[in-house]
Amino acid sequence: MINVDNVSFSYNEKVQIIRDVTTEIEDKKITTILGHNGCGKTTLLKLIAHLIRPQAGSISLDGKDVSEFSNKNLAKRIALLAQKDYSSDITVEQLVSFGRYPYQRYGMGLSQKDKDRVDYALREIHIEQFRNNSILHLSGGQKQKVYIALALAQDTDIIILDEPTTYLDINVRFEIMDLVKRLNQSGKTIVMVLHDLDLALEYSDNIILMDQGRIVIQGPKQEVIESKMIEKIFNVELYPINYKGKTVYHFMRND
Repeated sequence: MINVDNVSFSYNEKVQIIRDVTTEIEDKKITTILGHNGCGKTTLLKLIAHLIRPQAGSISLDGKDVSEFSNKNLAKRIALLAQKDYSSDITVEQLVSFGRYPYQRYGMGLSQKDKDRVDYALREIHIEQFRNNSILHLSGGQKQKVYIALALAQDTDIIILDEPTTYLDINVRFEIMDLVKRLNQSGKTIVMVLHDLDLALEYSDNIILMDQGRIVIQGPKQEVIESKMIEKIFNVELYPINYKGKTVYHFMRND
């Protein structure tokens, strides 16, 4: 379990991005962080992944402060899929193999175990057919699958996703979220930031709702929905709809 205890962070002295945030990330659940642009969502992800360090408070993984992990050991526990787009002309297989970095010895190439794990990730994400393709020649949805395969090759208990559906067509967004759900069902803990409120509520177990660097409410999805705080923060009306035996969510602007 990841514990965030009274954490604050600022990039400069004038603007505090994260303010007194305390939360727990439940094991083997999908936890989604929601909020307006600039509210601190991505910064919180970076703090959890130990890309940046809090100025106050602490973050622990299974009771151990993340600052006590070596970079390689932490990378064996947490994989981060950040907002990025590789511009190098490398193949899909080469990019996915980067996920094996934490397990490689200095100066050594990929072991057979590393190669097997890369093969597994390519198969599991259904992108074997792109193995030898340049990353530059893939669509946005195909690239996103490759990045998820990279995280899967890293073989961690926890996968952190920063806006995995941004700029994708709607059908591809559902495809990516189905893939995220499948990873969770295989035992992975998922922490992500989403802008798509409907997808967040459909696929998440727990919600963390942020505003101006603070957590407004957090907890199981249904509790957060019933609090009406999502509607208040985003100034929308939420309409749950039963469709083919499952609940989907529709939002309308609150005029």
